[in-house]
Amino acid sequence: MRRRRIGPLFALSLLLVVGACFEGGETGLEGPKPKAPDFDLPLLDGSQIRLDEMRGKIVILDFWATWCSPCEVQMPVLDTLWRDPERRAAHGDDLMIVGISVDTDPPQVVADWIAERDFQYPIAIGDQDLAMRYGVLGFPSLVIIDPDGGIHTRHTGVWSRPEIESVLDQIRLERPLRS
Repeated sequence: MRRRRIGPLFALSLLLVVGACFEGGETGLEGPKPKAPDFDLPLLDGSQIRLDEMRGKIVILDFWATWCSPCEVQMPVLDTLWRDPERRAAHGDDLMIVGISVDTDPPQVVADWIAERDFQYPIAIGDQDLAMRYGVLGFPSLVIIDPDGGIHTRHTGVWSRPEIESVLDQIRLERPLRS
């Protein structure tokens, strides 16, 4: 009898689906922070976004997919944070939020999905390889990068706004932003 091998894409998909079931897989990293892998990705609006151009800001990367129900719960939290004028008044322009879609559907399908929900924070088209380089184990996964480009926190699963803001406040205390 011949054995069949599981394809790498299937195995990764299975890992990501199983990982999405984890409750609060969060990691606040202590000590020297690992450097966040650089990227240069297309945004849905047709422009490009590069991680190295966001140096000096706190960056939240939101790894998600249109088929992920918990992602649909997380994204409005991030969108509200992105749009909040009180946050901008208190902290200026110190935060960048980027959604990174790992869908295999064409970008137009992702763009239509985003438009239906009226999310305003920037959405990039990524892939599972980038998610793996960031240590993403399931969706949604938030990776919070400090102003120096180090990975401060990874979290798998839905996170509330107060939980996110607590990490942002911690980063602001640890690494005061340069004017």
